Amino acid sequence: MHRPSLQIAARWLAVVLAAVVLAACEVAPDASAVTQTVQERLTQALGPDTIALTSLRRMGSGPLSADAQGRPRRIVYFNTVLTLERDLDFSSWDALSVASFANLLGATEKGVGGLKTAGNQRGDRVTVHGSASFVSDGDGWAPVVTVLPEVGTPSAPLSPATSAQSQQLFARLMQLYERKTADPPRQRQIIVEEVGEAVDSIVERLGRLDQALILAGGPAGGEYLGVAQLLAQTLVEQGTAADALKTAGSRENLDRLRNRRADLALVQNNLAAASLLGTDPFAQAGPDHGLRALASLFPEPVHVMVASASPIADLRDLAGKRVAIGLPDSGSRENALLLLQGSGFALGHLGAVHETSLEQGLDDLAAGRADAVIATINAPARLIQDAAARGRIRFLSLSPEVQRALAGSASGLVPLDLPPLTYPGQLTEVRTLAVTALLAAPASLPAADVNRVLATLFDRIDFMGAGSAAGSQINRHTAATGLTVPLHPAAAAYFSTAPADRPR
Repeated sequence: MHRPSLQIAARWLAVVLAAVVLAACEVAPDASAVTQTVQERLTQALGPDTIALTSLRRMGSGPLSADAQGRPRRIVYFNTVLTLERDLDFSSWDALSVASFANLLGATEKGVGGLKTAGNQRGDRVTVHGSASFVSDGDGWAPVVTVLPEVGTPSAPLSPATSAQSQQLFARLMQLYERKTADPPRQRQIIVEEVGEAVDSIVERLGRLDQALILAGGPAGGEYLGVAQLLAQTLVEQGTAADALKTAGSRENLDRLRNRRADLALVQNNLAAASLLGTDPFAQAGPDHGLRALASLFPEPVHVMVASASPIADLRDLAGKRVAIGLPDSGSRENALLLLQGSGFALGHLGAVHETSLEQGLDDLAAGRADAVIATINAPARLIQDAAARGRIRFLSLSPEVQRALAGSASGLVPLDLPPLTYPGQLTEVRTLAVTALLAAPASLPAADVNRVLATLFDRIDFMGAGSAAGSQINRHTAATGLTVPLHPAAAAYFSTAPADRPR
């Protein structure tokens, strides 16, 4: 054989060997299997002839921890282009949310591009940087549901320009943090609590010094604070001084509005009604007749959850059972009481009442220490996503009679149905009720500030692009849904100026 022929043969052999090696390395499903999984999930969630999978490119794979049975698992990453075959609005309260849509495709909210706050039309293209997880079932790989971990943001280091005085303050804090005590965990907790309160006070006082708009948000990591921070940040970018405060939530926020320690606040609509009328938990403070709403922002559905293997099928089956209803003085607890009363019984009919956080309630449910958990929170809530992905929980639907009986302006509750696959493994619609988060302010807030805030909220913030699950549901069409306090006159005028966009 001539030398050129030998060289050609050698090259072909190298190509064949490389292909064999690559095929051997690809232990997870190939692109066609991933494509089939993605298409099946889209059809299951949105129905046939809704989204066409235009292209999908497999980007690689990696190992995951073994499942409960010790079977190997892998995650496959992909980029896909989807084309809408009908109009879809992921900001609608009764549609699959952008957060649920992202989780369905193993993406974060920021991994989805092309979704529009005002809704998408037929022919629009959506890009997704997603993933699909699989478990080895002996004969091959079967898809499984997972929830991506949240991506943390590292703390910024100290600037070289930090002043000597501030450096001394940081050094004193570090000395306290590293001090030897008999109870190090409690020591760290005390420092974190005290520093957190001091920072909040500093933000508030500096805001007043700059005549900034003070927005009362909510607890760290929560949707209230996230929306408040995005609103404040965008106002600042437009030249309006604004600060968002971390708070304990609606009750503190309403106290701040009452005492003029905040100009704007995110509050739960039923607690806003209680503050306006001076009923519990505001009976001692009395009515706040100056409380006004600027807009209804997003729903917070009531979730009723039982263990996946539980025989409980209806709210009436909770009689004699151990039920986690939320923390004392929380909106979750008040709504749980309303649901129980609407089903014909009170707390005394339960076997045990657990006044705990959602996280503790789900832990108790998984450990068999509780039979049900009732929680009011924006959907999809990450803690509930995790429990659903592990197959630990099942959702109870309210009966149409209970839904109708409890809905109305007096309770602040509005009927809401969670679409299929709002949560992993939730294959059917869940009938429930929801409170709404309001953007509230005192009646004395100037009309110019109201107009500026509402224009920023509805026209200047891309909540979907920012990855805000709750913010992606803010739209003009639902701005009057669930209002329990009067609209600020400037807000009423704002919505009336654009007839096509009036809230309904």
